[in-house]
Amino acid sequence: MSLPVVVKRARHAKDLIDRDFDRLNLVDRYAQGAHRAPWMPSKANSEFKDLVKRSIVNVSVLAVEAPLNALRVAGFRRPGSGENAYEWVFWQKNRLDERQNAVHRAALTSGAAYVVVTPDPRKGRKEPQIRAYDAISTVAVYADPAWDEFPVYALHVPEQQPDEDRTVGFLWDDVAKYTVDLDAEAEAAVLTSEPHGMGVCPVVRFSPAVDLRGRTRGLVEPLITSQDRLNQQTLSLLLNEHWGAHAIRFATGLAPAERLDPETGDPIRDPETGEPVYDVPSLDPSTLLMAPNSDARFGQLPAMPTGDLLASRRQTVEEIMGLADVPPHYLAGSNLVNLSADALAAAETSFKRFLSTLQDSLGESWESVFRLCAVAAGRGEIEQDESQVEWAEKATRSLAQAADAMVKLMQQGVPLSVALRKVPGFSQADIDEAVKAAEEAARKAEAAEAEALKQQKEAANRGVDSENRRDPAGGGRVPARAGGPGR
Repeated sequence: MSLPVVVKRARHAKDLIDRDFDRLNLVDRYAQGAHRAPWMPSKANSEFKDLVKRSIVNVSVLAVEAPLNALRVAGFRRPGSGENAYEWVFWQKNRLDERQNAVHRAALTSGAAYVVVTPDPRKGRKEPQIRAYDAISTVAVYADPAWDEFPVYALHVPEQQPDEDRTVGFLWDDVAKYTVDLDAEAEAAVLTSEPHGMGVCPVVRFSPAVDLRGRTRGLVEPLITSQDRLNQQTLSLLLNEHWGAHAIRFATGLAPAERLDPETGDPIRDPETGEPVYDVPSLDPSTLLMAPNSDARFGQLPAMPTGDLLASRRQTVEEIMGLADVPPHYLAGSNLVNLSADALAAAETSFKRFLSTLQDSLGESWESVFRLCAVAAGRGEIEQDESQVEWAEKATRSLAQAADAMVKLMQQGVPLSVALRKVPGFSQADIDEAVKAAEEAARKAEAAEAEALKQQKEAANRGVDSENRRDPAGGGRVPARAGGPGR
């Protein structure tokens, strides 16, 4: 690839990153709980501003965290194999059991995340190195963004730059990885070029949904408007509780006591107006107010009701849960109480379907990563095969229910290694150990049965030999119908 083309691609990709930066940064802020403040008067005091800070309730993050808890890759297998494929070794070496959550969280939040697979320069050309980047600082350009598995090129611009005077980015294409100075002249912009030998641009996009125009959408952005409304309603509720939720007692026509000089006993007067200075009465639950004046009046302002505010707020929360496909009982305060396991499963039906869609999308991306690992390890060219990503079972079933289902599956001829994958909490190591123990027990049972048959045959042979020794002519026992006429 000629260097001018590399620089042109890098600057075009940087323009795409800058175009979406404000939108994606806002989405990231909402996922982290840094929301836009609810409306407040321009002359609000510090007490009001403190209530505004307390009104932020980050419910939209449940749209990411709820499915994230059920998205965990547990294996990579080929059809008919009960063991993980060879590429699974690179998953473990790159510590993706832990880091997969970061990839899934970025994809669900911003709508896209990117994983780069290249040979690890520290370990030679036969060891893949896997790195992940978010969509705020990374973009991939496709010839056909809806159907192509790998992009034409991709650019990542680190948030923390080593030099304040220039912006450095990393660009990948089907030939090499380039380090590009995005502020330099075209002739001196490409700082380094490292061929990777992958044959394709080694970047894989992770997204919960991609339409036919190649547009991606995260799970937080559609909830921002509802989240702002919830924060405003929460502020109204706090203001009501702080200033209007308590009854206000008042009194009129009181004659307050004049403040006296402790030395002379004379009334103290205001130096500017000359009017007497009165002591402000202390009003608290322990204070009893009395007035000798018959014109004095006592009364009480009723507390402002909060029921309508609470109902409006609850309706907004349910709206957010519906938009996010999150079951309502995942949030405290739901009306779903004392439900049976079957009722809870029914309430999660839509959520499970949504999870299945996410697993299909993200699973295809992980399969592309495994294929790139095979190429980086020198085990062949990139080709579509029937290998599948295995997702960990995260269903809300008790262990007894899962065990009962497993036994019924095995009675129908399902192999133990497949049935155990349906048991929540069983890792691949647990499944492998259980299968190994079952195979060992089966071998011991077969050996014991073979030994029993052998002993039985030996006992039968010893019985025949004993009879032959007692009657060598074979006449010790008369066969039926051999002795003469019957009755």
